[in-house]
Amino acid sequence: MNKKALTLATSLALVGTIVAGCGSDNNSTGGSGNASTGGGDKNSTVTLRLLTTNPLVGEESIELFEEQNPGIKVNYEYVPTADYSAKFAALAAGGEIPDVFWTQSGFYTDQIKQGLVRDLSEEMKTMNYEGDQVWEETFIPALLDNARNVVKKGLGERDNYDYGVPFTMTTIAVMYDKTIFDQLGIAPPATWDEFMANNETLKQAGYTALSMHNNWIDWYPRLFWDQYTRDELTSNPNAFEDGTMSFSSESVKQGLVSFKELWDKGYFPSNGITAELQAMQQMFVQRKLGQFLIAPDKLEYIINNAPKDMSLATFALPGIAGLPSRSLGGSSNVFAVSEKTEHPEEAVRLLKFITSKTHFSGVDALKYSNSGLNNIESEPELGQFLSGFTHAAAGGFSPDILVPTTINTQISTAFKTDLLPNYLFGKISLDEITEQLQKLYEETTKN
Repeated sequence: MNKKALTLATSLALVGTIVAGCGSDNNSTGGSGNASTGGGDKNSTVTLRLLTTNPLVGEESIELFEEQNPGIKVNYEYVPTADYSAKFAALAAGGEIPDVFWTQSGFYTDQIKQGLVRDLSEEMKTMNYEGDQVWEETFIPALLDNARNVVKKGLGERDNYDYGVPFTMTTIAVMYDKTIFDQLGIAPPATWDEFMANNETLKQAGYTALSMHNNWIDWYPRLFWDQYTRDELTSNPNAFEDGTMSFSSESVKQGLVSFKELWDKGYFPSNGITAELQAMQQMFVQRKLGQFLIAPDKLEYIINNAPKDMSLATFALPGIAGLPSRSLGGSSNVFAVSEKTEHPEEAVRLLKFITSKTHFSGVDALKYSNSGLNNIESEPELGQFLSGFTHAAAGGFSPDILVPTTINTQISTAFKTDLLPNYLFGKISLDEITEQLQKLYEETTKN
């Protein structure tokens, strides 16, 4: 898609490849009406605090919500993903957890275990933001199941698993410039061998073949593990818990070896271990980076800054072991309500808005996202550009906790910021990284 077409596309309402319908509870009016604050006093205003690392929920979202709910004011705070763990820990220590907050994977299960998150099982059975459908029925079933399985995998059997709700159905795909591919005589790969051949061609032509940055450094090994360990973990999903598998299992090691092979071949940027997302975005629009493994909610910078002759397209990453490719993501972004909120009705109202058709169709920044809701149709031209994400989602999702490096904050942080970088740099061996991961896993699950 060229820049002119993208400019046209940005004037359209919402895009999402598989998306949906909406909600409000019985004590509130529809999405275009005014929200009740519980007391019926039109002069009273409830103030909520919202913490997010997801820029898709921003000032435009808050303005629309406040316009439709004049009895509720939202104090919004954005924090970069890399700073979230420290920020949330400080808020929790001070007893200042926001009424509504973003979370994911290891953070999420830790927060539930510590009693910081409100049980939403009853609210999920009430009406959605627009008031025309039960809230839990507005989500694509596979997405909601994915979010619930994160809780089940991390915390075991419970009476319910609805402590937060998924925001967007995250998929990842490889974005590329068709102009560069055409000049080099290469095409989107259908197999892993073709993908590797393309990487070498891009490298020989002077491009950095593949993106990598600090916050997503674990994407590649997790994708590889979904291929190499799939049969074992499908036949026994509790293989790590019962000791049948460990981080020293050959299939787990193979994922790490394959990742280091890409690094050793020079396909990643030399600063990829420490680089921020914006550095990769800038490299791509400067035509220094040949392929960008990316989620759709991070496309806006590239769309707005791409050269006029850049023709953007996407493809699903082929499976490294030849199995059907599954995407990371699913319910990677979750919003939850604080257990200690003084305004639970209004906080749930905000949460319903965040995951509503009203929100996804009314905020320009959400046009590149996949809402994870039902019955929101994509605009054909933009849908074609995003087809790689569509194909990635069609293959299904790798469980958010497969090889358990995302099971809690401690092991996730150690893996991404210490063990994996040192392994790539050759400071620790394959056996050392797997032994340390196993030790961390055993310590954290025992505790």
